[in-house]
Amino acid sequence: MRIIVLSDTHGEETTVRWLLEQAWKTLGPVDTYLHCGDGAGDFARLENFIRARDEHALLYGVRGNCDFCAHDVPDMRVVPLGGTSVFMTHGHLYRVKSTYTDLDEAAYERGCTVTLFGHTHSPCVETRRTLMINPGSAADGHLALLELNEGRPRVNLLSY
Repeated sequence: MRIIVLSDTHGEETTVRWLLEQAWKTLGPVDTYLHCGDGAGDFARLENFIRARDEHALLYGVRGNCDFCAHDVPDMRVVPLGGTSVFMTHGHLYRVKSTYTDLDEAAYERGCTVTLFGHTHSPCVETRRTLMINPGSAADGHLALLELNEGRPRVNLLSY
């Protein structure tokens, strides 16, 4: 299963469209698109653009601290993907600018092996109790490709 992870689009839909087009030039089909907040409205508006390329892809998003009008979008999700459970959140509710411990523990307690978050705008991959992935800010040209094969994750941070 191939998953594009985005976060922190902050209204930069044109930039995100360009970013996805660059990624699509080198990636094969994508099964799922995940957005980790601060751009929940952007993600909703990009659905048709994404589906024009990957019409059957799953799309999941969460609300970030700047998603003031996205009342129908959850703060977090546990998504079963590729033989494992993925915890998605923006990160602000878990103080990720000062520590990853609370977020890692929250994901682990929910039975997840992969944790996706944003908020810091800084791409990172770190293994703790879960594999923690921040794709960085898509508005700044960052995203992640997560591949899950029978529960085994492989991640590539991409910058354009």
